[in-house]
Amino acid sequence: MIVVDRLLRSQIDSKMLNMNIDNRMYIKANNKIYNRLHRTDDIKDAIEVYFDNQIGIIEVKTQEPEPKKKKITKVAQGKEPSSNDYQFDILAIIEVRNEQENLKGERIQEFELKISALFDYVRNSDEGKRLMIKIKSNVLEDEIYNDFAKIYRKYKILNRQKVGDYFFKEMEDLVNKLCDYFEVVVRKYA
Repeated sequence: MIVVDRLLRSQIDSKMLNMNIDNRMYIKANNKIYNRLHRTDDIKDAIEVYFDNQIGIIEVKTQEPEPKKKKITKVAQGKEPSSNDYQFDILAIIEVRNEQENLKGERIQEFELKISALFDYVRNSDEGKRLMIKIKSNVLEDEIYNDFAKIYRKYKILNRQKVGDYFFKEMEDLVNKLCDYFEVVVRKYA
C-alpha cells in the first residue's frame, strides 16, 4: 500500500509540475488521490468554507437532530392487599432466601466432588505419585507447583467435557491453592 501510494504520488507530482498548474489545483488533486487511498467511514461535521476576498468565513451546516424515542412507562403489578398490617411477607422472603442458600450449597458440593475427582486423578497417575513423593521429601515449592500445574493441565484436557468448563474457569487462578490443599491432604493422610 505504501509503495503504491509513493508511486502514484511521484507520477502525479511530475505531471503536475510539468503542466504548470497553480498550487491550489495541485493541492486539490493531491488531496483527492490521498482521500481515495485512505478512506474513512467516520461521520464528520459538515463545514463549508467560502471566501469574500478579505477573510475566510466558516459556515457550519447543522443537521436536524434525530427524534428521541419515547420509552413506554411500565406500571408494576402488585399483590392484592392482605389483611395483615405488615407491608412485607417475611415468611415468603425467608423461604426464597433458603432456596437460594440450598442452591449455593448444592454448587459447593458439586465443586467439592470435582476437586476430590481431581485429587483422585492426581493420586492415581504416575506423575501424581512422583509429586506425592516430592511433597513428602520437602522439595522446593516451585517444583511442586510446576508439577501440579502440569498434572492439572493434563486433567483439564482429558476431562473437560465430563467436568465442565465452569469448574476450570473458576479454578484457573487457583491452581496453586489447589496444590497447597492437595499438599495438606497428602501430609495429613501420609
